[in-house]
Amino acid sequence: MNSKLSSAIGFAMKAGRLKSGGYVVEKLIRARQALIVLIDTTASANTKDQYRDMCAYASVELVEIEELGRWIGKPGRMVAAVTDEAFTQMIRRALEQDKPEQDKPEPEETEPEATQPDKTESE
Repeated sequence: MNSKLSSAIGFAMKAGRLKSGGYVVEKLIRARQALIVLIDTTASANTKDQYRDMCAYASVELVEIEELGRWIGKPGRMVAAVTDEAFTQMIRRALEQDKPEQDKPEPEETEPEATQPDKTESE
């Protein structure tokens, strides 16, 4: 996780605009107050499916984050929701900056063109 993303998540948490925990996040999604939902990559498949379905139904973006609990200062938390538009945009920008580094294709090695010696007409 890049430092801008962890900073954005930390700022949202300190400002009280990021709520964590299964019950609270579920309540925010159903009330359509969650603007983006963050889920830890180590969450169980059942948990991921549950929140994926809830977010799809409510048209809320769901993003998987490594070590989410560590970044919000509450180890063991698997899910969190951001309720502020400015922090949501900050997190999206940080994710976009992080994405090109992960998806960047490795440069292909190209063989240099074989050059043929110049044939001189003097021979």
